[in-house]
Amino acid sequence: MGAKGCQKGAQVVAPYRWQLVGMSVICMFGLTMMALLVAFEGSGGTTISADFNVILGRFTNPTTKPAPPPAPRKKPQSRVLGIDDPALLRLASSGPDELTSSAYVFHNVCMTFNVHNTLEKSERGLVWFDREYQHPKRCVPCSNPAITFGWQEHGYRDYVQENGHGWRKEGGLLRNERKGKHGCGMMWIHKITAHNISDYNTCMRYHEKEILNRGQVQAPAPAKSVIFHEGTTLSLNWYHKNTGHQLFDSLTSLMPLLAPLFEELAKNSQGSGAIYSDDDDISEDVLPYQRVIAHQLPQCDSSFYICNVLRTLGAFHGKQFIDTHANPDAMQCFEHLIVPRSGYYGRNRERVVPNFEDFRTALFKAYDLPIAKAVTIPYHGGESGVRPHVLFYRHASTKRRVWLGANPVIDAFKELFTVSDVYDFGSLTLKEQAQHFHKADLLLMAHGAQFANIIFCSEGAVVYEISCNGYSHVARALPPERYGIIHHSWQIKGCTTEGVESGDILDANFTLPVTQVVNRLRHDGVVDAKAAEHLLDAGKRAMAKAQTANEAAAKVKFSRKDKKEESGKGPIPVRASGEKKKYESNRWDALFDMRFKDVDATCEKLPHIIPRFSAYQWAAKNIPDWPQAEMGKPRILCWAFTRTGFEERAFALHNTWGAKCDKLVFVSNAVMDTMPTLVIQLDDDSHDNLWNKLKISLQEIYRNYGQDFDWFYKVDDDTFALIGNLRKYLLSEQVQTEKKKGKGVYIGRSMDSRFYHDQRGGGRHNKGCRFNVGGSGYLFDRVALMRLSERVEECQPGLKSSADDMLIGCCVEEKLGILPLDTRGPKGGERFHPFDPQFCSDYHLPRDRDKAMREDWFYSYSLKPIREAPDHCARDTVAFHHLPPHLVQQVHKLWFDCPELLL
Repeated sequence: MGAKGCQKGAQVVAPYRWQLVGMSVICMFGLTMMALLVAFEGSGGTTISADFNVILGRFTNPTTKPAPPPAPRKKPQSRVLGIDDPALLRLASSGPDELTSSAYVFHNVCMTFNVHNTLEKSERGLVWFDREYQHPKRCVPCSNPAITFGWQEHGYRDYVQENGHGWRKEGGLLRNERKGKHGCGMMWIHKITAHNISDYNTCMRYHEKEILNRGQVQAPAPAKSVIFHEGTTLSLNWYHKNTGHQLFDSLTSLMPLLAPLFEELAKNSQGSGAIYSDDDDISEDVLPYQRVIAHQLPQCDSSFYICNVLRTLGAFHGKQFIDTHANPDAMQCFEHLIVPRSGYYGRNRERVVPNFEDFRTALFKAYDLPIAKAVTIPYHGGESGVRPHVLFYRHASTKRRVWLGANPVIDAFKELFTVSDVYDFGSLTLKEQAQHFHKADLLLMAHGAQFANIIFCSEGAVVYEISCNGYSHVARALPPERYGIIHHSWQIKGCTTEGVESGDILDANFTLPVTQVVNRLRHDGVVDAKAAEHLLDAGKRAMAKAQTANEAAAKVKFSRKDKKEESGKGPIPVRASGEKKKYESNRWDALFDMRFKDVDATCEKLPHIIPRFSAYQWAAKNIPDWPQAEMGKPRILCWAFTRTGFEERAFALHNTWGAKCDKLVFVSNAVMDTMPTLVIQLDDDSHDNLWNKLKISLQEIYRNYGQDFDWFYKVDDDTFALIGNLRKYLLSEQVQTEKKKGKGVYIGRSMDSRFYHDQRGGGRHNKGCRFNVGGSGYLFDRVALMRLSERVEECQPGLKSSADDMLIGCCVEEKLGILPLDTRGPKGGERFHPFDPQFCSDYHLPRDRDKAMREDWFYSYSLKPIREAPDHCARDTVAFHHLPPHLVQQVHKLWFDCPELLL
């Protein structure tokens, strides 16, 4: 009958302890025989068996005498296997079994990751092994089944033939090509069928162009090995750039799976926070998995909304995270894999989540929030002495969905209510956001991801979700009353898309005057007549005050004229009071101010001419250059990109640290006077064509100097390097061990663009990869440079791009199979820095790491964890970036010629 059939016979999974309700004798007999067969087949020690008891429960009937406890299970292991290992060749996938109403469990399957990330709702591929299936396009992911939350269900939309906004039209597995058992999967999970791993590699290679055109390239492809994880693994998957989707589509789908955990938390009413410590290994009675895999964030960093919630509640305590970055060429395969049905509760008629009340109780406890009720509506005109708390969010920091002219509304409400006006929720920690939502009785804000925080609202809170097209995440997900709130989706007029980058009406900015707000609140019974009258009067006063302020500002725009204006030479704008001079408020302007360009300054003058001298002094004092360095040990050629108009940078580099290289060569469009130059003339020598400049120069560097040097260090003309420390690192055991492999070595500041590559300009031409950022420079040993010079023309031919550092890293990975070394020091400090030395004493992690992952390329690309100051920079740091020429010379003097300043 099989496990799935027996499970169907059982009908339901117990919502609290993962026990199936009574199994028949036939089912028990069938499962016993299956186990015996598997054991018999695996007697040689090579077959990977499926222990269904882990997932489908212990098959005890709660109304009868409890079964004896099972024998202790061996701790599940993870094994690295070759792709043709006999155990893998015999794999046959099965499932899905319905573990909960919103989560499946699959058996003997693998997972891939969509490296394109342009279709952000199609992140994964589930590799399904079926040796009998012969469809010629069995490995080609279907057109995106974005609307489906059931595995291979009928009625999915075909985004090749029924293209929605933003979906690719090229290629794809068309509906008339799907025959027999060729299924598509479900939301964010594509089914990829193969006979075995070798067949997967062959099929992917054969259909490579079609898959590439559709933006569905999977990693790894090809798979060079397999990491097989015994036991049960939980797969986390979500629309990772939007916290609203993380709640409404993903977290809700996990709630039934985690119901026992919430129940335990809710029972423990003493204290605050999760009841488990980080070292606790929560039993499978509570959490039925041993591992977690999350491709977008390998460790599910707490800066992400859903990760923060799950970590705080204890969903990961004692569970191992699979590091998908450690071996990117290995396919991750699983004995049992739990896959939540994303969007199940937001898009299905079944909108009652088991144990939701326990979840809310546990959540409030974990975030130190009291169980409270909001002020009862209608709000009165003040005679009761109760001042309800109103939360405004006008989206001003985002430049879209902005509530224009909201000040009079907020000023009016301050007369009757306690008002919070949040400028940027993205700058707050999740706990701070939770506190804002929890204490608010009335919330007025535009549609946006911040609405994920409604799970923290007190019972009875009134929430207005304002939008220009009437769309509401809250209304489409769980019924708002499940959160204990009174929710209103408010579609308004008076919207404009002027200045809105997307041009989408959902992102339009809007105006909403006091009268309209008050009338709506009065109509909905939120305020009584007396309160409404008071608010309207206050609004009139606030509008008059704002108008007076605007008129006064217009009159003083240019309040002073002097003799130059009178003589016809034009007005001189008045600097507003409190405005600082450029060199005080903007350190980059300061660096180019002529008063600081004293390159021949004495040591005594340096503290007065280097902006923020103390930061540079700290770096120079704590990062000494290696004094035992010797020229030629090893032999290093430094090659720096520059061009006409940047001669001052080249001279500064040449006269300071560049002289410590065994040879220094400038790559330019013209000869640099008195300095060795490799001239490369392109039709377009702009910054936007660095990629072609790099490809040509790399080949020429190897052709002219390849046999004379051990290492080749490519830098920018505003790089500042400590060559002594570089020599020390190149002689280290880590680098020498890698060099002895003979495959080639690629060294620098390692970044990861596989999930965020569109931010850097690679676009659809580049699938993303691990690469070394260019500003602080990167190195190839002779073997790597030789191999790369032979293959680099195959990489992105004809493409113009400024993302040369990322593109060369992808080329090195794809053509040579080389990944950048992790060059961080013993304590995790970085050796190569894309910014100046101030970072060593100044750098701190962003408060809102969710926002940083979306908008801050440095944070999102950097390998985690990132150390904060004062440990951000390794004590044998090699290089910095973004130093103008005069500062290069001054800082070099500070580092090497002014020991009295470093005491």
